[in-house]
Amino acid sequence: MAAAACRATLVGLAVVCAGCAVQPPAPPPIVDLAGTSWHVVSVNGRQTPAQGDYSMRFEAGGQFAARFGCNSMGGSYRMVGGSLTVSNLVSTLMGCPEPAASFESQGSAILQQPLQVAFTSNERMGLSNATGSIALDPSN
Repeated sequence: MAAAACRATLVGLAVVCAGCAVQPPAPPPIVDLAGTSWHVVSVNGRQTPAQGDYSMRFEAGGQFAARFGCNSMGGSYRMVGGSLTVSNLVSTLMGCPEPAASFESQGSAILQQPLQVAFTSNERMGLSNATGSIALDPSN
C-alpha cells in the first residue's frame, strides 16, 4: 500500500512539474519593411500638421527616405529582430519654417540612434529609443 501511495505522489509531482516547465521565449517577429510607405503621425507625441509631407519609405536593398515637412533625408537601414538601425543619414539643408523645423530636428535626432520597432493592432508602427519616438501609419 505504501508503494502505491508513493507512485501516486510521484505521478502527481510529475504532472505539477510538467506545468512549471520553462518555455523558451518566442523569437521576435521578423519584419520586412522593404517596399513599405508610411505617414508620420507624430514625433515625440506631437501630432504632425495635416499640411506638408511627413512620410517615411523603405526600399528594397536597405535604403530609406523620410520627410518631416520640409527637407528630404535618407540613408541605409537594417532590421535585426525588433531593432531598426539607420546609417549614412543625409539631408537637404533648406531653412524650414515652424512647425516643420522642430519636427525635422527631432525626427532626425531620433533616427540617428538604434530604434525599437513595435506594431499596434491597427497597423501603426512605432519607432522609439532614448531620444524619442515616431508613430507611423501605413500610407495608401
